[in-house]
Amino acid sequence: MCERCSNNLYKYNTCNYCKRKVCVNCVKSSRRVSKTIRLVICKDCWSKMPARKTFKSVTKEA
Repeated sequence: MCERCSNNLYKYNTCNYCKRKVCVNCVKSSRRVSKTIRLVICKDCWSKMPARKTFKSVTKEA
């Protein structure tokens, strides 16, 4: 179950900032930092400015 909206889910993503398992509808944004690292931020963490600032400030690592 999604820990944000309580929907049943088959595939989930884990938010990198609150560590909750969230469904596709609850994911606000995601980005691939490198080939193996994928950052995911949920809608709740997106409304918190420190978490959003750290999500946007991560740059691509060569």
